[in-house]
Amino acid sequence: MTMLYSNKARGFFPADMQAAYEAAGTWPADGVEVTPEDEVMLREAISAGATIRKKSGGKWDITAPPPLPFAVLAAPYLASVRQTRDAILNRLAGIGFAAMADDDADTVQAIAAARTWLLDITICPTVAAAQDIEALQVAVSAEYARIAATLSGEARRAFDDTAGMASTL
Repeated sequence: MTMLYSNKARGFFPADMQAAYEAAGTWPADGVEVTPEDEVMLREAISAGATIRKKSGGKWDITAPPPLPFAVLAAPYLASVRQTRDAILNRLAGIGFAAMADDDADTVQAIAAARTWLLDITICPTVAAAQDIEALQVAVSAEYARIAATLSGEARRAFDDTAGMASTL
């Protein structure tokens, strides 16, 4: 079956269906016939988000898409960090209320400081400086460890499991 490729539509059109496409007003004016090999190559380029142009002489010029910005790649990980942070904040809130009831001012103050740092964990300087996912994960883990190290006893245990840390910090 003869196939045509339209760069404007970024799609393929079977030549034997031209009449139906024309009747629907969707036949591409820029359609060019492609070999089965070119069709496979072009489909892969389309799925990869590449830029496709037909050069003079009939050759295809395929340019890989630019890499996604780091912020886009980091967004899902940072969303999971926010979920983890929220779970830790919930645990710390309960521990903080119990400390208030026990008149444990030191624990209350430490939890208040930890809360502030946790709320800023996705924008703190070490996390914000990360330029790849691995560095981001290391920075977040280090920040969790730093915050947990400022707490004692029960408050430190708020980081167990949730932040992937052991209470032996």
